[in-house]
Amino acid sequence: MIGHAPNKLTCQCRAHLPFGCGPNMRFLPKLEQLSYKTREQFMYNGSFHEAVGSVLLTAQCFALMPVRGVTAKHPSSLRFSWRYVRTCCCLLFMASMLINLSLTIYKVLNGSITFNSIRPLIFKSCIFLVCGKALSLARQWPDLMMKWYQIEQDLPQYQTQLEKRRMAQTIRMVMLVGMMLSFAEHLLSIVSAINYAAFCNRTDDPIRNFFELTNDEIFYVLNYSAPLALWGKLQNVYSTFIWNYMDILVMIVSIGLASKFRQLNDNLLKFKGLHMAAAYWSERRIQYRNICTLCSTMDDAISFITIISFSNNLYFICVQLLRSLNTMPSVAHTVYFYFSLFFLIGRTLAVSLYAASVHDESRRPLRYLRCVPKESWCPDTMRFAEEITSDMVALSGMKFFNLTRKLVLSVAGTIVTYELVLIQFHEDQDL
Repeated sequence: MIGHAPNKLTCQCRAHLPFGCGPNMRFLPKLEQLSYKTREQFMYNGSFHEAVGSVLLTAQCFALMPVRGVTAKHPSSLRFSWRYVRTCCCLLFMASMLINLSLTIYKVLNGSITFNSIRPLIFKSCIFLVCGKALSLARQWPDLMMKWYQIEQDLPQYQTQLEKRRMAQTIRMVMLVGMMLSFAEHLLSIVSAINYAAFCNRTDDPIRNFFELTNDEIFYVLNYSAPLALWGKLQNVYSTFIWNYMDILVMIVSIGLASKFRQLNDNLLKFKGLHMAAAYWSERRIQYRNICTLCSTMDDAISFITIISFSNNLYFICVQLLRSLNTMPSVAHTVYFYFSLFFLIGRTLAVSLYAASVHDESRRPLRYLRCVPKESWCPDTMRFAEEITSDMVALSGMKFFNLTRKLVLSVAGTIVTYELVLIQFHEDQDL
């Protein structure tokens, strides 16, 4: 078989062509574009909007925060509309939750009202209120994130990717750990309910026994059916996520605000004790005031969720501690009960400490101002120090209480006081 020898002139021309030319040159721009896009996906700009994108996307899977554009790079892409499918799903879940809440109220009012019997009513009322507030927050979210982004751009910018992605990694870690522990608690509750239904069976069908036990408020009024059982279970799963998510929302907003104060503090630390011009201190004081304004704005937006979170956690900790006096019927119940109790206490402590970090970081500039040389002291440094000393910068529960480290001790003392009173009533009832 005779083949054609390559043309010598053609070979020499190809040998002198630059890399990327020739038969495969049409693929090079696409490869460069693909490499650029892939690199951009892993680059962080350090904004809070970018950091909470995946958290909000997860919330939308459970009928919360129906905002479009949460994973976009810039907050200008955020949109809210009543016509979006995700908004309709949120409204549909709220209507479903309202029906379930009505059935729970009917069951509670037709039985003996005790501290323990109103537990489902408290739980579902909190879920419904949080869903309503989250829908209201979703309407404000595009404007809130644009304001946050503008304040971020005015701050001293981080230079490395490690610094820019620190806030996003912390937020995602809190979300991941919180959801994993919540999922583990829910699985243990299912195992506990299956174990209970196996010993205290009402019918010969174990599946029906399980659903009647976990959705007793539905079948207290309506006859048992498989669609109602699945509806009740779906409501339970969504409610469990939302119950944990309201704490996570308070934590991630606290992490974001504390991170902005820390960003300013890191810049002050670089010039600690050095002679700086008055313009430097004037600029830093204005930036500090902008973050304080942002903190106040976000507090107004989420303070209702904050007070529901703390009051709800306080109630359920008291209920769980009171139930710890009872004998557990099985090992499954014991494992679930103590895991749920410690998870609830740990979650409440985490919310308190993350929220308190906002106040802690807002006070840190004062220690750097105390190191300013005498010749650098000016009216702006004086005003800066007075603002830090006199202003209370912290998240709050609708202005009833401020989330500082002192609150942790106050909550612990309140729990002990309530528990002693409840134990006395519990002993009187047993007698």
